[in-house]
Formats: sequence, C-alpha cells, structure tokens
Amino acid sequence: MRRTLTSMTGASLAQAGNLALAAVVASRLLGPHDRGLMVLGATSGSIAALVAGLGTSHALRARLPALDDESGRTRLLATYTWVSALAAGLASALAMLACWVCASTIDRGLATPRFLLAALVATLGQTALVQFPDTWYAAGRFTAGSSWAAAVAAGGTVGLVLPALVLTPTAWGLLLGQGAGMTAVAVAQAFHLRAARLLLLGVPDRREAAWLLRSGIQSLGLTMGLALALRADRFILGGVAGAAMVGVYSTAATLSEAPRVIPAAIGQTTYRKVTLGFGAAEVERAQRYAVLASAGTGLAVAVTGWLLITPVFGASFAEARPLLLVLLLAELLFAPFAVASRALLGGGWMGSAGLVGAAGAVAALLLFGSAAWQWGAYGAAWASVLLYGGLSTASTIVLRRRLRSRAAARPAGVPRPQQGLERART
Repeated sequence: MRRTLTSMTGASLAQAGNLALAAVVASRLLGPHDRGLMVLGATSGSIAALVAGLGTSHALRARLPALDDESGRTRLLATYTWVSALAAGLASALAMLACWVCASTIDRGLATPRFLLAALVATLGQTALVQFPDTWYAAGRFTAGSSWAAAVAAGGTVGLVLPALVLTPTAWGLLLGQGAGMTAVAVAQAFHLRAARLLLLGVPDRREAAWLLRSGIQSLGLTMGLALALRADRFILGGVAGAAMVGVYSTAATLSEAPRVIPAAIGQTTYRKVTLGFGAAEVERAQRYAVLASAGTGLAVAVTGWLLITPVFGASFAEARPLLLVLLLAELLFAPFAVASRALLGGGWMGSAGLVGAAGAVAALLLFGSAAWQWGAYGAAWASVLLYGGLSTASTIVLRRRLRSRAAARPAGVPRPQQGLERART
C-alpha cells in the first residue's frame, strides 16, 4: 500500500503541477479580467460535471469490489458506462446554462457563442476527470487512475499553450484549447478502460441503473457541498467585485491547492481500506499524516508564492500574495476532511456523507455571500478558513460515530483487518 500511495502522490503532484502551470500561462497571457472569465467558465464545467454525475462514481466504488461473479460486474460496468455518457451531455448543457445566467450579473462575455462552445468542450474533459478515475479506483487500480488523471490535466495544459503560440490569446480560445486537450486524452483513456474491461458498451441494466442513481444521489450532498465549498467563492466574488478580482483571487487559490495533493492521495487509499473493514485507528493515522503533509507543503508554497507572484504575474496580481497566506491556512484545516469524507464513502455511509456535504453547501453560500459582500476577496478567503475547518470537524465526528457503530456490530470471533492485508493492484 505504501508503494501505491507513493505512485498516487507522484501522479497527483504531476496533475497539480500541470494545473498550476496552466494557471500561470493563462494569467500571464490574459491579465486579471480575461483570466477571471476563463476561471468562471472552467469552474462552471467542473461543478456541472459533479452535478450531472449524480454521485454514481462513488456508488460504483462502493459496489464493484463486493461483486465476485463476472456477469454481475459486466452488468454494472456496462450500465455505468452509459450513465457516464449521459452525464457528459447533461453536464455540458448545465455549464453553458450557468455561463449564460452569470453573464447578466458578472460579465456579458460569458454568454457569447464562442465562450459557450469553449465551456461545452471544457466540461467534457471535466466530466472525464470525475467519472473515469473512480472506475480505475473501483477496480483497485489506483496507480492507473491517478496517472490518467494527471495525463488529462497535462493534455489540458498542452491544449492551452498551443493555440497561444499562433493566435492572439483570448479567454474563450484558451478555455477551448484546454478543454480540447483534456477531452483528447480522455478519449485515449476510454480505449484503455475498454481494454481493461472496465468500460463496456453492453446493454445497460435498469436495476443496476436505478441502484447507481439511488445510491449515488445519497452522496450528492457531499459532492455538491464540496463543489460549493471549493468553487462558490469565485462566482460570488465575481458578482460582487467583477471578473478582474476573480482572476487575482483564483491565482492565489490555485497555488494554495498544492498542499491538497498528498491528503487527497491518502484519502483515496483510506477510502478502500474502510471499504475492506479497517477501523478508526487507521483513519486517525491517515488524518495525522494528511495534516503534516499539508503543513509542510503549505510552508514551501507560502515562501515561494510570496517571492514570485509579483515578478511572474505582474503588479496587477500583487494582491494575490496576502490572499495566498490566508488560503493556505484554509487548506491546512481542509486536510482532515480530505480523508474523512472519502472514508465515509468507503464505508458505504452515503447518507451521512451527503448530510455533511449539504450542511457545507448551505454554510458556503452563507459565509461566502456575507463575507465577500462586506470585505471582498479577503472576506472570501477568511470564509474559506471557517468553512474548511467546519467541514473537517463535522465529517470527522460523523465518521468516528459510524466506525464505532460498525465495530460494535462486528460478530464475535471475526478478526479485525490488519494493515497491509489488502494490497491494491497497480
């Protein structure tokens, strides 16, 4: 498992590095205003992808490891394939609708036909990032899942840079290029999933589809809560302060997400461990490692960002430096949630996870709405500190209660799983 965690961390660092590089290139080429428009388009796509998936990727991860018969696996995977295809179409429509609606309050450039086309293509790539990695993870192939996620991000970076070399950079052009690059790699990933018999084009099963949707929707509260917690600040800040401030804020926010990489990898492996029966001691150990990793990475990002933001991005982005420090504190408080939320899903406690996420969604709207309105970007950043700390506290409390209940219900004579008993396939 340690080797799997190392490979996942490396792939996740590569993914985060590509996303950061894309943000750096876009910020330098576009400036705050157009960079803000691009961020809003990409954010619309990422949230729409989570909503349209209806939590079915989590449902697949909870169900597939328990299926021993080949026919059952085939029915489930074929159904999930078609559900994912429908999710891609629905997500694209939702992303374009979100851009069109936001154009009336933030910037009319969000509703131009070219920008809507770019949002559609970018959303296809974002949907692949939601649905495909969990297919690998459900089969225990963590290295493959994280590596392909990194490859999709790299494809987006290449797709963003290439048009900028020959055309005048625009928000819609860079977003379209990034989305096209992500989608192209996602198509290649689909062929590899099919070769591994994890993406099947058989006839979908109605009962499996109903189970995926019913189980997935229970976790949708967590999915939506997380989406709003991580992205609602951009939209609210855009309505309050305009697209240019979104561009500055998102630069700090993108850099601040680097400490999330290792906690996320730890959370993925903990997800499977809890599915296999591991208890509270394993989860608490994972959370300690996540906090330590976040603190170490955050310190390095704080020093580097403070020294380089103005020289790299220009004086118009200088306000991102103090924002970065506040957002790094928020990321430190977010680390326990990165583990606990996935452990809740791994234990099959979709309803509990959904309640935590739904509460987080309400808190996000209230905190970001009030703080950004009063204090602008700094208010949104400090609201993130409160929100992330609250999510970690709530998810950890709920998880501990669930783990205690499961341990108490374990039949007498059944041994507790030992660390290292299950070695994930790589």
